[in-house]
Amino acid sequence: MDPNAPPTASLTATVRQHRRRALILRVGITAVLSPIGVATAPAHSADSAPQKPPAAIAQQQAESPSGSTTEAGPVASPSPAGTIPAASAALPPQAQPQPEGSEPERGPYLRLGGGLDWSDPSRLRDRDCASSAPPALFGCGIGDNGRSLQALGSFSQTPVLDGAVGYRFTPWLRAEALLSWRPHLQFDGRSNFLGAGPGQSVSGSGSSLAGFAVAYVDLPRVAGVRPFLGAGIGAARNRLEGLDFRFPAIAADATTRTTGGSSSGLATLLTAGIAVPLSERLSLDLAYRFTDLGTVSGRSGKATVVRPRGTRSLTIAGTETELQTQGLQMSLRYSF
Repeated sequence: MDPNAPPTASLTATVRQHRRRALILRVGITAVLSPIGVATAPAHSADSAPQKPPAAIAQQQAESPSGSTTEAGPVASPSPAGTIPAASAALPPQAQPQPEGSEPERGPYLRLGGGLDWSDPSRLRDRDCASSAPPALFGCGIGDNGRSLQALGSFSQTPVLDGAVGYRFTPWLRAEALLSWRPHLQFDGRSNFLGAGPGQSVSGSGSSLAGFAVAYVDLPRVAGVRPFLGAGIGAARNRLEGLDFRFPAIAADATTRTTGGSSSGLATLLTAGIAVPLSERLSLDLAYRFTDLGTVSGRSGKATVVRPRGTRSLTIAGTETELQTQGLQMSLRYSF
């Protein structure tokens, strides 16, 4: 450098000398690093952000859970298709709501309802047609219609009131204790006594109270309703107020009235129906039911005989008839 050169020229020469040295140094570094596959970064301006060394970038990639990074830090890679993010997997499962109208899977219930019954044909006959002390009402002979002495008839339609307390054990099995009351039974028939002429009407009234243990099987839903089948066994107490026999061929007022009575015995039922859901806990049950209530009996006792020649009383043996009914029931069932 010329010592007599002006200061500005001296400064310019110094800067150029430093640039030559930096260029020579960079070329040397490039020549050394190129054989091992490391590219040199271009020079940055004073305003550019400094580049991280390769060792620091490798360390950051190793520490990143997802294995991808940016200059600002690690970036989580997207979850593979079909996987659940860890945050979502940690959430507790949400309770699924019950389908609309579905009942509780188990628990007690109360059922109240009613219906209408009609009886199958029945025969009123002696308990023992050979009884002589006291004598049988009909006896063991053949009547004027060629059949054994008896009265053929049936009980007229009668209302039925039901009350039950039950428990559901599984979604398809339940059982209940059922109380069934028939407050008004009316028997109408015709007897076939020899020599008494046609039109021998027989009538009598009574009632029946029965209790059952009933098991039900609830079938899968069909069109929004649930079919069910049931069977029960229990006992019935049947009461007969008395029987009136009329013989218009003898006289307009010719009658015989027998003593009433009551009897208890085995009772059974079979039922089938559908449950219509009204709400989550309330359903409407519509059912057909066959019920065998056993026998309805009149006890041995006095009979009042009214004839044109007068009225007299005599003791006769008891009578009985079967009581089997079919009916339609409608009830409301509430599950607790």
